[in-house]
Amino acid sequence: MTVPTDRTYDMLQQIGEFLKKLKKDEYDALLAGNSRLMVVPKGARISGGPARKAEPVALAINAEQVDADLRSLGDRQSAARYLDDLKLKKAQLLQLAKELNVHVRASNTILQIRDLIVEHKVGHRLAHDAILRQA
Repeated sequence: MTVPTDRTYDMLQQIGEFLKKLKKDEYDALLAGNSRLMVVPKGARISGGPARKAEPVALAINAEQVDADLRSLGDRQSAARYLDDLKLKKAQLLQLAKELNVHVRASNTILQIRDLIVEHKVGHRLAHDAILRQA
């Protein structure tokens, strides 16, 4: 039979080896109390953890300029073509929508995000103008 202190020593050695393999930011988070160690049985599935926040994406374009350009366009097709010509990746398009105050979901496709931006910036104005012409 093993002595409990021997088991404790063995466990501390394993924990020490684990800590040596951590990246600096992981180690710092653990030290600051922003992370924790858990005992998870081998083969267990881990789910329901805290959602990670996406890092903000730097846009190579000026959102205010894009907003002004979209507002100057006279139809939805031109606005969609304008956004397509920017050749933005999904993360960049999501960031642009955020900066333009257009509410989109991360689960939306690139085309859906583009169309929501177009509708919010061009479509609403066109509908408003059409209503005023009818009155």
